[in-house]
Amino acid sequence: MELILSIAYTAFFIFLIGKLKFFRFDGISTFTIKAGFIIKIIAGIAVGLIYTYYYTNRLTADTFKFFDDSKILFDSVYTKPFDFFRMVTGIGAGASELQPYYDKMTNWYDTFSPYNDNRTMIRFNALVRFLSMGHYYVHVIFVCFLSLTGMVAIVKVFKREFPDLVLQFFFTFILLPSVLFWGSGLLKDALVFFAIGFVLYSFDKLINEKNRLLQNLILLVCFLFLLMISKFHVFILLLPLLTAWWLSSKTKLSPLISFMVCHLFFILIIFLLPLINDSYNLAVMLSHKQAAFYGLASSAGAGSIISIPILEPTILSILKNAPQAFITCFTRPFLTDGGSFLIKISALENILILVMGIIALIKIKIVTLKDKILPMLCLFYAATFFTLIGLVTPVMGAIVRYKAQALPFLVILFLIVLNVQLKGKLIENLVSPKK
Repeated sequence: MELILSIAYTAFFIFLIGKLKFFRFDGISTFTIKAGFIIKIIAGIAVGLIYTYYYTNRLTADTFKFFDDSKILFDSVYTKPFDFFRMVTGIGAGASELQPYYDKMTNWYDTFSPYNDNRTMIRFNALVRFLSMGHYYVHVIFVCFLSLTGMVAIVKVFKREFPDLVLQFFFTFILLPSVLFWGSGLLKDALVFFAIGFVLYSFDKLINEKNRLLQNLILLVCFLFLLMISKFHVFILLLPLLTAWWLSSKTKLSPLISFMVCHLFFILIIFLLPLINDSYNLAVMLSHKQAAFYGLASSAGAGSIISIPILEPTILSILKNAPQAFITCFTRPFLTDGGSFLIKISALENILILVMGIIALIKIKIVTLKDKILPMLCLFYAATFFTLIGLVTPVMGAIVRYKAQALPFLVILFLIVLNVQLKGKLIENLVSPKK
């Protein structure tokens, strides 16, 4: 039955890709998008197989633990539908009579952020169970389609400023090994790509199109909320990016200045928050998060722990260690690092990206990008994301996974820089050909 349902839903989603206007735009054929969807499904299945036969503890495997917990939530629909409604919507979910359900789950209370993103995945899986009959790989197909639509949405946003790079942008999301692997499994990462894609897509329409303002605003709010409950730190990192995007579009400030000003302003707000409410002390949160990572890695016997500076719960400690944190996340893993074959593949991927980045840095001409907003968005998102991960994550496997959410934006930035440089050389040769 699982095979039949998987084939049927795959065929249905391929049909949608061919029919929906959203998937039709210049630069990419629907066949290419359909092929990308199939590639993602294969990768999503590979994630399930690896966690079935290689990492065999279902209680610690993200791709299974939320899926398994969702069955406890879903089964309540047959006996007490009102309990199901409260748990899946969060409305009245704190009622004491619901405690027995939560006690049976292993991940309902496991959280380090103001919003429990574990519960988002449990609820998502519970809802998909209405269509999947409880078959894991059907869930994989659903999440692959959501992830794909988010990635297509991001590509459509970047198409506005760089229409000649559409295919390269799409392949960045589909073919980068770490992005393909982590962004295709039944994991939070896939939902993050879905949410961030439509946050950028709806915001781009609000900025650049005058029709359907209310519809786009509602979409933006909904997907910002989804992002907030899926990965809270990504939601926080996006706020100054969107603000800078708006500021640069509506004023005469250059994109670079707008993004710098907005990030400095948001950093100031974050560091002043403890004066209003000490529970929002970022320095303390990051210090505790790093300590929790070390504790979890030690108890699980992780073989890829690396040495990073111990964070003290002070602003000075964060600022002092931020540059090294960025470099660690950007450059690791090395080929010499130990760990699983997934880390080795990521190390090879990292070498190619580093080489690409070095060439882009040598070739870059800031003046050619001074009026472009999206390259600045990529730069500041990747820089802040990598710094955050590098500050709190001492486990190589976790770095590989988490950085995949920002890695395509960094590669897109390099593609833009290299493409602008090549176009500049081409125009220069046409205007003043060498004799």
